[in-house]
Amino acid sequence: MKHLTILSLGVILLTSCPPSKFTPDSVNIRFEHYVDENTLLEDTLLYTNDASQLYSVQNLDYIITDINLTDEEGTVLQELTDIHYVTLSDPSSLNLSISSVLTRGEYKNIEFTFGLDSTKNISNLYVNEEFHTRMFWPDMMGGGYHYMKLEGRFDNDTTFYNTHTGGTMGVDYSFKKSFPINLTSIENGNIHIIDINMNINNWFSNPNTITLSTDGIMGNMQRQMELKQNGIEDVFW
Repeated sequence: MKHLTILSLGVILLTSCPPSKFTPDSVNIRFEHYVDENTLLEDTLLYTNDASQLYSVQNLDYIITDINLTDEEGTVLQELTDIHYVTLSDPSSLNLSISSVLTRGEYKNIEFTFGLDSTKNISNLYVNEEFHTRMFWPDMMGGGYHYMKLEGRFDNDTTFYNTHTGGTMGVDYSFKKSFPINLTSIENGNIHIIDINMNINNWFSNPNTITLSTDGIMGNMQRQMELKQNGIEDVFW
C-alpha cells in the first residue's frame, strides 16, 4: 500500500508541474538577389558584366542544401533544413521559415552548400520534390540535378544565354559557404531574420571573367569549375 501511495504522489507531482516558460526561437531566411548594389529587376536588359556585355535575368532557379547554424569554430549547433529550392517564379520560395527550432545559446555563423554534393546529387532522388522536373540533369552528362539555372538575354533582345551549373560528368562542383550572423536565442519565441544575398554579376567575374554565349555550358567542365570558383569568392554574403 505504501508503494501505491508513493506512486500516486509521483503522478500528482508530474501532472501538476507548471509548463515551461521557455519557447524555442524561430528562424526566417530571406533569399535576396542583386546585381552589384542594385536589387534585381527581372527581364530588363540593363546590366553589364565584366566582359562589357549587356544582359538581363529572365529566370533564376537554384538549390541550396545543408543549411546549418554553427559556432565560431564551425561546429554545427543547429541543422535548419536539408534542402531548399529557390525560384524567382515563385515568390514564396524566397522565404524559408523554420519554427521553434533554436534553443538557448549563441549562433555565430550560417553555412550552406550551393548545389548538391555527391551524396545527394543522384538521379530521381527527389522525384517528389517541386524542382524535380525543372532541375533534372541528363544521365548522359552525369545525372542528378542542376545546381542553378540562370537564364536571360544578352547584347540584344533576341540573343539568349543559359548559365546552367551542375555535376558535369559526375564531377562534384557544389561548394560550401559560411558567413557570420551573431544570433543569440534566449528561448522567448523570437523570430530571427537571416538574409542570404546573391550578387548575380559576380557569377561572371572574380577570379574568372566569363563571357556570355549562346553555347550551352552543361558539358563544359572548365566553365563549371570557373563558375564554382566565382561562386566561392563573393557571389554570396
